[in-house]
Amino acid sequence: MQHISLQINHDAKQRPDTVKQKNAFPPNFIHSLDSTHMMLTSLHCYSAGLTFVSVHDCFWTHALTVDTMNKICREQFVNLHSQPILQELSNFLLLKYCSTVQTQAKNKKYQEYKRLMLLLAKVPQTGDFDLQRVKESTYFFS
Repeated sequence: MQHISLQINHDAKQRPDTVKQKNAFPPNFIHSLDSTHMMLTSLHCYSAGLTFVSVHDCFWTHALTVDTMNKICREQFVNLHSQPILQELSNFLLLKYCSTVQTQAKNKKYQEYKRLMLLLAKVPQTGDFDLQRVKESTYFFS
């Protein structure tokens, strides 16, 4: 029997890599929206009595129910993305990270909080695309 030895440096106090964390947030947030869309689609397919399977961004059903699944998939995409997702994220982050701000203008920590609050409150404007058009789009889903 072989003995495997792991060397762990208990003295090293590793700090999280904040650059990696900041860079990882946007793609992970988008992935969470994609997975939410898939979950909503699967729940509505189940409610409609469809046999439905999904992995990542692939959706499967029986050939006879593809049109129904297609309709459900589009509807759930529109329903999800009609919500004020970025505004809600902004509100959550402001509440979580900026609700206990010291109001002393000369305090360095206050200046950091103020900068963070301004950044988190800056939500991009929505465009003028009519999201309902996704329901009729040729290439949304095939």
